[in-house]
Amino acid sequence: MSLKYVVLSLLNRQPQTGYEIVRSFDSSVGYFWQASHQQVYRELSTLADSKQVRFKEIKQTDKPNKKVYTISATGRQALQSWFESPIKDRPIRDPLLVKLLGMSVDNHCIMQEQLANRIRESQLLQATYQEIETLHYSADKRKHMPADALALYFALRRGLLSIEAELTWLSETYQGIETLFD
Repeated sequence: MSLKYVVLSLLNRQPQTGYEIVRSFDSSVGYFWQASHQQVYRELSTLADSKQVRFKEIKQTDKPNKKVYTISATGRQALQSWFESPIKDRPIRDPLLVKLLGMSVDNHCIMQEQLANRIRESQLLQATYQEIETLHYSADKRKHMPADALALYFALRRGLLSIEAELTWLSETYQGIETLFD
């Protein structure tokens, strides 16, 4: 998958400026797909060159002009074609697993430190996700949400469940190493 489809999906929801798209990566989208503002603007330029998005330039006083992007029919076709294609398995590339592979009697304490750090990071992210869920996705609110808002809720739930699984694995691994080298 590429950034192209994230940007097209955002624009398929509503017209947006590049700045608004970047802000999506700083909030909701950023929890499951990362991109820098340079990458987003470069992708918008590529999509405009390929006629998958259009933009209208809005003149502003005391500020640079802004561009409001909309998805074109060609962009909708590309998005639909991608949407219909099967999802390929995603490779797991976790440096922590590689370090675990290289663990030995000489470095198991460092491995445990790294596991403890990951546990703390995961707990902080879990708390953030839980706060978002509490603030924005109560059962009453979900009853009245449009499909695009519910899609973000489902992505959030996947994130929460993934973190729970990760925390379970991290804890088991930490304790297993402690038992092994005790």
